[in-house]
Amino acid sequence: MEKRLYVRKEESMKARDVDLLSYLEAKGETFVKEGQYYRHTEHDSLLIKGNMYAWNSRNETGYGAISFAQMYYGMSFPQAVLDINKGDYKEISHEQPSVSTSKEPFRYPKELEVKDQSKAKDYLIRERHIDPRLVHWLFQKDLIAQDTRNNVVFKWREHGGKGKVIGADRQGTVPMKNKRGAFKQVLPNDNPHTGFSIDVGKPMSIHFFESPIDLLSYWSIQEKQLQNTRLISMNGLKPKTVAQSYLAARREGLPVKELILAVDNDQGGKEFIEKMNQIVNADLIKEKLPFTGKDWNDELKKGAKEKPFSKCFSFSRTKPNEQERSMNG
Repeated sequence: MEKRLYVRKEESMKARDVDLLSYLEAKGETFVKEGQYYRHTEHDSLLIKGNMYAWNSRNETGYGAISFAQMYYGMSFPQAVLDINKGDYKEISHEQPSVSTSKEPFRYPKELEVKDQSKAKDYLIRERHIDPRLVHWLFQKDLIAQDTRNNVVFKWREHGGKGKVIGADRQGTVPMKNKRGAFKQVLPNDNPHTGFSIDVGKPMSIHFFESPIDLLSYWSIQEKQLQNTRLISMNGLKPKTVAQSYLAARREGLPVKELILAVDNDQGGKEFIEKMNQIVNADLIKEKLPFTGKDWNDELKKGAKEKPFSKCFSFSRTKPNEQERSMNG
């Protein structure tokens, strides 16, 4: 990106005239149309209407592409103007294919997977410190994959990871110079309030996380202490995911007695917990926040250096232990 300390008036005026949705689609963001609004597929509290935006979970509101680029991508004013003016956005329609309005059943793009798992494994194990045995198990159970662009693909399978694939999200393995640090995408689907999930034993509780990486980090930390629960990634802070996941578990006949909010230890996470206590039976809600880090991956990196994962993931044995049997259904 070109680095300048100032921009000319005509440059800023041109950038102000750019359609916000068109700019964001060209940047790779995807939205679902809901009435007069467009809802972000990854951050479901982020709404676009015309050139106005509101990110309700972060209390961020504003107007136009310049303001949004500063808020979302962490750009300075000159950087935002220059970045916007690099493209010709007037020809981009508001009804682009990336805006998913279809109610067609989700089709997982299996053809984009590759046999090589090295990039995904290297990212999860070396950079994120997820235990190697857990990563191996996830690949073996077809819960994660590597795609043609070396992203880690987290497959959303029904019934705690044992059913059909109904959605997926992708995590980039190469750092990017933006606010999120790396490529992230939720594949458009007709199940927006579900997510990557895994059953550990026979669930009597449900743990909710802000991302698949947080979910796997928490599991790595807890080891054998984590039993008889369902782990679910919300891909953000989503009350509807909590509510629908609880109802789905009850329909499966699971005796769920606790909803454990294992979210980030920041303002957004604490506000989410407070909100959930207001809209869900308070006796059901429990909170579990990281002690030393902002999120569970920070916690893992700080406290689990080279700590071996539980032997429940050793594949050298001929007889699976109780936890493996429950995972295998």
